Amino acid sequence: MENVPFNKRSLNYLCKRMNWEIAEDDIRKTVELLSELKKKDPMFADSVLVDSDSKIQALMWTNGRSRYQYSTFGDAITFDTTYRTNQYDMPFGLFVGVNHHFQSIILGGVLMRNEKEETFDRVFKEFVSLMGGKATLTILTCTPLFMIAKSHSRLLSTLFLYRLTLILETDQCRSMELPIANVLPGTKHRWCKWHVLRRAKETLGPAYTMNKELRDELHKILEYMPTVKEFEAAWQTLVQKYNLQEHPMMNQLYELRKKWAKPYFAGVFCARMTSTQRSESTNHMLKNFVPPGASMHMFIKHYQKLQFDRDAEENFAEKKSRLVSPVLKSGLPLERHAGKVYTPALFKLFQEACFKSASYYVENILAVNDTYCVTHLYADQREAWSKTSYNVKVQQPDNYLQCECGMYEHMGLLCCHAIRVMAQLRFTKIPERHIMRRWTKEACEDLPEYLKIYKGRSPILGSTTFRHTALYTTALDIVRMGDSNPEAFEFAMSKLSDAMVGLKEKANGSDDKGLEDILDKEKIDMQQNINGKTVLKNSMIVESRKRDRGRPTNARCRPCRPGYEVSQPRTKFCKKCRGKGHNSAKSPANGGQTRSRGRNPGAVSAA
Repeated sequence: MENVPFNKRSLNYLCKRMNWEIAEDDIRKTVELLSELKKKDPMFADSVLVDSDSKIQALMWTNGRSRYQYSTFGDAITFDTTYRTNQYDMPFGLFVGVNHHFQSIILGGVLMRNEKEETFDRVFKEFVSLMGGKATLTILTCTPLFMIAKSHSRLLSTLFLYRLTLILETDQCRSMELPIANVLPGTKHRWCKWHVLRRAKETLGPAYTMNKELRDELHKILEYMPTVKEFEAAWQTLVQKYNLQEHPMMNQLYELRKKWAKPYFAGVFCARMTSTQRSESTNHMLKNFVPPGASMHMFIKHYQKLQFDRDAEENFAEKKSRLVSPVLKSGLPLERHAGKVYTPALFKLFQEACFKSASYYVENILAVNDTYCVTHLYADQREAWSKTSYNVKVQQPDNYLQCECGMYEHMGLLCCHAIRVMAQLRFTKIPERHIMRRWTKEACEDLPEYLKIYKGRSPILGSTTFRHTALYTTALDIVRMGDSNPEAFEFAMSKLSDAMVGLKEKANGSDDKGLEDILDKEKIDMQQNINGKTVLKNSMIVESRKRDRGRPTNARCRPCRPGYEVSQPRTKFCKKCRGKGHNSAKSPANGGQTRSRGRNPGAVSAA
């Protein structure tokens, strides 16, 4: 070590100098990378937000697939800014949603310089602009600054920690809450339920960690509360049972219950998301692709790997939903219909609801027409605050069911109470109004309803360019309208003739990105590969193996088995001299004579 011409401190200084030099050229490389991504994806979009000093305040980007997914699955999203693993220690925000396979989808990413109110205001405005001006219905956010207080918990007293945590979380929530209210006035803002449990765990202390009954009852209240009355009654019972009436943390949570408690969002669609767990799990996956201390352009480059991985998982789930047939368990006609409509993930949840519906019975029909009372079979065994009877109203003529629990409005899937009423009324299919398109197998279909007849023979399914897809769908629409009557036919033909004349001049030059150019190029490359590998293909002919007699074995044939699977012949040892490679008949102990197994052993010696 004494021969090394530098020490550790000088090496660290050299690395910092290199990072500074790279950072000076980082913006240029980032712009070049974004331009390259735009060439590959025509629908790729990015936005650079600068402040009054022309410094980057936020950098946001999204691709074409994410923008299309937002149009279908952008009704409920989560936003999290806890990821900071980059060279500039900039908070990285992820807009994450859920698709019809219950998988997390990445809708966009943003690198921010700070987490102030004006920064969030510009970020949310730009995100809505990149997504076509469509605002989401529900957004879930967390409180990342709570982690700062937790890291210093050993140095702070319990009371001071509580006050500091409260101040940090209030500021952070306020910096997000106000921009969301201004930019997205019709969007429901909800807090992450996981952070509520985290605060309860640290502030209650041993009363929470050492008391299993308290933990179980608190989790039950947060997970299984279908109505507001049940929640408030259960909360009061919990507080009185464990003497927590004067606890400041529990009082604060109860005051802010409309921001995180599940019953207060019964009529708000959340896609079954009650926390920002999807964003945090995506952050965890991002750490596997992005190295620590990555520059801005390298961060975006490695981020594309995570995007590709998520798209591949979605494609696999889409293929699996088309090939795998559902397994029926209850035998209800509703279950059979759900297996044809929903994806496997949603069909599994529907089966669970069918299973729970067996614990209820339709007690009687109330005085109001088309209103049914569904009661639990074991009502006496449930909690005192638990609701055991639900009123389900059936509206005619479209058979729309409305239950008191509000699960369909919250998740988009029928509850067990409504399923029990439909089974009682002998429904064979789920009503059309209760089939939410975002949960069906056809959620990502590009063609409108009146063009579904062309789906089986449409080349749009194999299209590799956006231009071809847009032109094909527009042409099909023109054919449909022009074929309605002779006047529309003549008008359409005259316009198409004029378009043909004008297109002849425009279509002279080709950029080799059209569908026909790509297919022709792939065909030429395939032919060249076949011609170049003709000899190799002919030399790899495997001889046909004769089938053995008897029952076929599971073992592979000897030529096909690798070397580590081929068993070596067993070594023979002599019983007399214990030598290797011969038996007792050829042993040197016999004087070199071979033992005969004939009837007359003396004939051998005489000969």
